[in-house]
Amino acid sequence: MNLKLQSHIEKELDPIGLFNSNFIWKSIGGGSINQVYKVFNSQQEFFIKINSITVFQNGFKEEVLGLKFLKKNKAMVPEIISEGIFENYIYLVLEWIEEGEQNNNFWKNFALQLSELHRHKSDSFGLKYDNFMGELLQKNTFKDNFTDFFIENRLKPQVEMAFNKGLLKATNLIQFENLYIQLTSIFPTENPCAIHGDLWSGNFIANEKEKAVFIDPAVYHGHREIDLAMSLLFGGFKDEFYTTYQEIYPLEKGFIKRKDIYNMYPLLVHLNLFGSTYYSSIDTIVSKF
Repeated sequence: MNLKLQSHIEKELDPIGLFNSNFIWKSIGGGSINQVYKVFNSQQEFFIKINSITVFQNGFKEEVLGLKFLKKNKAMVPEIISEGIFENYIYLVLEWIEEGEQNNNFWKNFALQLSELHRHKSDSFGLKYDNFMGELLQKNTFKDNFTDFFIENRLKPQVEMAFNKGLLKATNLIQFENLYIQLTSIFPTENPCAIHGDLWSGNFIANEKEKAVFIDPAVYHGHREIDLAMSLLFGGFKDEFYTTYQEIYPLEKGFIKRKDIYNMYPLLVHLNLFGSTYYSSIDTIVSKF
């Protein structure tokens, strides 16, 4: 930990020495691309993430905008304390959320919370600014229909990147082109809605009131099935979550078959970030087309 950066952040948290107590920095797990800490003294607790400015040249501004987007659309998020750039470092300070139990009530509440987020509609698919999925730029150029949005802003940029890196084969490019032609008849028609965009088990916290606190968003106005599909990609949530969501806000028939197509995007992102480990999953899906 850079001591000058640590001192800079501590002065922001306690500018006049009000609490007269040294902060303790405890490194915690959960940061795949960032350094993450629980920082606390006798009076306060914070969550802090730090990275190099070479990773996100705008700092954590897009993440802050994403949290504000979710809050505006009535989702529960941590309070934003501070965000900034210091020398060659970027940092984000959030409210510390004490974790509770992921019991049946939590999963039912979580399903209700997500359905409420998805009921906030928009006129177009996209967002007025681009943001990130992991370290990779996520284009959010507005489109009138989800198929065009998904092809132009999600699949094509990742496919091109992966091919240029030698991670996809020429035959895969043909398969993707075949997939693009068929997507209009595959995706159910729905109005754009607010979505988290990167909803897996590492991007929410169960708080002590049995509610989900959303973190690490990759937000935009998209198809709500994106969030449900992503939630299933790395093991899935408890059955109570899906049963409750389906009761509250039913999906059209055939979602289980569609989910792999939605998840092609995060799989391509992982392929470009972490390498060929993810190729076989992508090849299995796209080879059907």
